[in-house]
Amino acid sequence: MTSKLFAQLFDRTYKIFTNDLTCSLDLEQEAFDGRHFSIDGFFHAHHKYFGKPEDFYHTFNAPRNDDLKLEGFNEKLRSKDYSFPSPIATEWPENNKARFHFFTGNQPSDVLLLFAPGWARNNLIAEAAFCNRLLEKGIDSCLLVKPFHQQRTPAGFFSGELFISHNVFLTIKNFQQFVAEIRFLMQYYRQRYKYIGLIGMSSGGFQTGLVLNTEYADFYFPVITGAKLGSIAWRGRLSVFLRQRAQQKGFTENDLNKVWAISDQYYLGHHCKAKHIKQFLSLYDEIVPTENQYLLWEIYNKPELTKMHCAHVSIFFYMNRIADEISTFIKERI
Repeated sequence: MTSKLFAQLFDRTYKIFTNDLTCSLDLEQEAFDGRHFSIDGFFHAHHKYFGKPEDFYHTFNAPRNDDLKLEGFNEKLRSKDYSFPSPIATEWPENNKARFHFFTGNQPSDVLLLFAPGWARNNLIAEAAFCNRLLEKGIDSCLLVKPFHQQRTPAGFFSGELFISHNVFLTIKNFQQFVAEIRFLMQYYRQRYKYIGLIGMSSGGFQTGLVLNTEYADFYFPVITGAKLGSIAWRGRLSVFLRQRAQQKGFTENDLNKVWAISDQYYLGHHCKAKHIKQFLSLYDEIVPTENQYLLWEIYNKPELTKMHCAHVSIFFYMNRIADEISTFIKERI
């Protein structure tokens, strides 16, 4: 009981000191690929992709291998920083260069993990420490910069503001963009590593799940992530601003679940192509509610599960443990 109270108090205190996460961009006449849809109309028009998600989450204008550019060494994160043209161009130039932090030693590993972090992170210092812990265990990793986050944030917006919001079709387009970027990196590095895997933390698990509906991976580690995206956004403590703006547009929780179904493992998770899965679940989570994490676990046919006595933000007290368990899990299977 003490750990539950502390973990949830920590998360609630974090929220108090977190900026208002309301998206200031309001697309009243929002379109998807040039067409206007009602919620029901969009669901029915895209229901056909539930059986073949690779046709919706394709690689778009995938860059060439020689488009991958070394930007330099990041002293703060202790990583090599790379960029490449995003497969999907947006109206915000800052967002059109995909970026990632690469962690590798003098002796390259046989294993590479691509790590998609959570939403609205101002920086990736804690995630970089996690990647350096993996490197100590002999595992290389790419820490991905999500669309509209960190260096990809357009002027006048906060990190992540445009990525997930009440602009429901823009949110889906952003997921398509990030999935296409991850798919490019998986295909690029598959030629260079014996084993490829993904880590999806929090909202990063929404997109890595979609990648694995289209691409094979040796390993997958969903961390404090879940299924039924509309319900997570509607009920989560950190996304209360999103719910309020969605309500102003006349949306209900069911509407969000329906319009985001094409991005939801609740509908697509049975396509998962990961060979080995280990999930990490936070028992006291009020941001990605624990019940939604259990739902994802059931969708993935109840893989190996680590239950952690933490809430959502307090997961960062467990990052070394997660890295160590990931390392052990991999080494027992290669």
